[in-house]
Amino acid sequence: MRPELLNKTYRLKNELSNLALSLSRDIKREEVLEKWVEYRPVPVYRFVAGEDGSYNKKHYLGFYLYTVSGYAVGFRENGETVEEVVGEVNFSVIKKTELVDQYLRMLMFLSELKALLRLAYRERPEVLIIDGTLSSRFITVFPKTDWFSGEDFEGKIAGVAGSLIDEIKENLLEKDIVSLSPDIKEKVVSSLVRELGEKGMRADVVESAVAKLAYFEYLLLLHRLFYGLDWNPLVIGIAKTSHSTEIFNRSIPDLRIFHQFINTTGYSYPPVYINLEEIKWEFSEIFEFIEENIAFQLKEVSLKYFYGRYDSGRTISLIEVYENPQLERITPEEILDFLSYYSVAGYPFPLKKADREVRITRRDMELIESLLGLQNELHGREGLE
Repeated sequence: MRPELLNKTYRLKNELSNLALSLSRDIKREEVLEKWVEYRPVPVYRFVAGEDGSYNKKHYLGFYLYTVSGYAVGFRENGETVEEVVGEVNFSVIKKTELVDQYLRMLMFLSELKALLRLAYRERPEVLIIDGTLSSRFITVFPKTDWFSGEDFEGKIAGVAGSLIDEIKENLLEKDIVSLSPDIKEKVVSSLVRELGEKGMRADVVESAVAKLAYFEYLLLLHRLFYGLDWNPLVIGIAKTSHSTEIFNRSIPDLRIFHQFINTTGYSYPPVYINLEEIKWEFSEIFEFIEENIAFQLKEVSLKYFYGRYDSGRTISLIEVYENPQLERITPEEILDFLSYYSVAGYPFPLKKADREVRITRRDMELIESLLGLQNELHGREGLE
């Protein structure tokens, strides 16, 4: 970095301190305490399953090598651990490289959600915990054809993907990522060749169709989470960070304000309801046409959130709750009780374990690269070195 920029950084330091002071003066402690209910949780065991996901990638000239993984874990009362893993190692020829993280994040969400659902159907836990917010699972962008190809195929690729939704449904929990399985990919290619001729065998065209199909697979899994579990477990999401300003309507996030003024266990009140219609997401026309009922039900999911501290540590979490109409009303106190049972330094141990188990590191990618013999493949930066 140029020293001229560093000098400007030092000058900004004083302004930043003054800004922080002025923002803090605008908030009164009494105002914050009015929004907080003190409650000392009573640790209570519930059969809880938590999940997390990870992805990593390496860029070469012409393609990406990527790995995505999802992991779910539950703890029986006797200390026994049950777990499930879903993942994939693959290549991508995505053209819009600025969107590769959105694409891989969707595959990661798919993997972690499938791992949790597989474990849930097998073990029937009382509580399912998503790492992060439930609402973030709806902010997943539909992979468009121009992400992968510079040619316009007038919706034919989306039509091919839509025609295979029933195939995904039949194998939804049987395979890791069904859309990336060899037999489904073979059917995708066959359908593309019928529609587009030889162009249907091009890597960019095939991946465009597969990516759309994976997105449809993800929506089907999301629907299962909210509507497909007949024992009606409590479904919540827990996040350590939040930029929401709904409660205090200040430029400072609500979570930061609670951290500044609250040092007791308890929860914020009243809860805030989330309007999913205001969240930027889309199904794609073909999915809404084929799966009209599923699309409608996903739009009707009711979510609310509150902030809670459930042990003596400093951490305050954002807790989102799915309001299942088939489930009796669950109070914040009940949620804090079982979270307190699992809490390690202010965060649920199932989520901590999932994070540790699922993480895909740089060394992992280097090992995969070595096993594939890609050590000497050009990465695209050689001309700059």
